[in-house]
Amino acid sequence: MSRADKKAKFTEQKSRKASTMFLIGVGVIIVAVVGFFALRKPQGIEGTVNVGATDYTNQSIEMTEIKPEITDTKVVVNMDDIKNNKIVTFNVPGISFTLNNGTPFNYLPLVAYVSPQGNVVLARSLCEPCSGTRFHIEGEELVCNACGTRWSLENLQGISGGCPEYPPETVKYQADGNKMVIDMQVLKNWQPRPI
Repeated sequence: MSRADKKAKFTEQKSRKASTMFLIGVGVIIVAVVGFFALRKPQGIEGTVNVGATDYTNQSIEMTEIKPEITDTKVVVNMDDIKNNKIVTFNVPGISFTLNNGTPFNYLPLVAYVSPQGNVVLARSLCEPCSGTRFHIEGEELVCNACGTRWSLENLQGISGGCPEYPPETVKYQADGNKMVIDMQVLKNWQPRPI
């Protein structure tokens, strides 16, 4: 093998290694970009029941008041009320507290809604800084009727308004067939967040 042949062979091997390294680098970058966007996708709220995706495009839906079954140990809500109305509210009497802005309550207002991904979310129906207790769905956002603050329906991340750091605080519940069962002690132990 002549010296020119050896040099050509060496250059060819070096070129193949460079191409391989380039392709590996591009592959790593693609995986990193895909991973980044997959992690940024809005995640639903954990511990919820899924009733099927809902399209809220161009819709504005006001809360519907419902009457749950209330005992000393639990609050029971019919899931059909939530699925059919998309957003419901109800009060649990006998739970007294004062928000950090000075507003007193002798009941705990709750909200339950179906997220666009179909998760049934339960939360305290309070925008604590402004004392708002009523909300509505507008597109894929939960909107405070008192101050206009907006949160994502999927994860209650603040979007805009005066109170985005204080979304309605979620409440864990158990599903029992077609019923949402809420532990009364969890509701009684709640304390308003510092503002």
